Amino acid sequence: MSQQRALRRHASPTCFRVVRSIGSSRSVPQESGDAYEVQKLREQLEEATEEARMNWDEFMDVRDRCKALEEELATQRRDNDRLSNRLRRFRARIGDLIRARSQLADSAARINEAERLAVQALTHASVSTEPVRVSSVKQALELARTHLTALSIPESVVEAAVADLDKSGRRQARGRAVMEVLRALHAYALDPARGSDFKQWCERGGSGDACCSANRVKMHESDGVQQRERMVRARKLPVDPALDVSGRRAMPAHIRLDQGETAPRLHFLDDTQPKTGKTHTGKVHIGYIGPHLPTVRDPK
Repeated sequence: MSQQRALRRHASPTCFRVVRSIGSSRSVPQESGDAYEVQKLREQLEEATEEARMNWDEFMDVRDRCKALEEELATQRRDNDRLSNRLRRFRARIGDLIRARSQLADSAARINEAERLAVQALTHASVSTEPVRVSSVKQALELARTHLTALSIPESVVEAAVADLDKSGRRQARGRAVMEVLRALHAYALDPARGSDFKQWCERGGSGDACCSANRVKMHESDGVQQRERMVRARKLPVDPALDVSGRRAMPAHIRLDQGETAPRLHFLDDTQPKTGKTHTGKVHIGYIGPHLPTVRDPK
């Protein structure tokens, strides 16, 4: 018997000790007629006593388990109280986040409206007058890079354009032609009602005095050019790395800068409208200003 059970028996009720004293009392003489009955009763008493002790031990076990369960229940209640407090704090934070989200949405709406008004103001301010009367392609491109902020013109494009087009006798006319086209592209980029592409915008009359003839604008190359790898490769032109980490993009869209099929061209990429899954800069990227690139008729 375990020590715990021995302690329980030591602390057993008084009735067990009384029964024990009865069991150890003086024996009845054998010759007595009641000896057999007395012995039988003693055996029954011992059996009942043992059963009572077993029941007592079981009662004590149950009482111990009840105490353990009460302690566990108290622990669970404390844990539940802590969780309830955390849940209340969490719900309060959710309420704060919902209110903050609503405030952010209101702020975003106000910012969008302010941007729209600013774009309208910039459109009128930027295209109303030409900054100065240009006298060369170099001057036109320098002014464009300074004032026409909706355009992206890499330095390499400027250098090549100046080398190819800024020649004596034609530099002033070409400079003005380049400036006219760049101002039109800038106005298009800032116009919130620009439409689907630059050609259609020109067909509608542009914005103010910033426009160019839609007949000079081509948004795509001919099938013959698109089917020749060398010519397609020649139209992969420099762009801001913010648009493409490779620093180059295909630019089939182009504008004729003068009369005639062999007149210089300006190739551009329209990134004014967001495109799903692609980087968006909100600008028109100028990738080439110079002599007509190779074509089927003039493969160079």
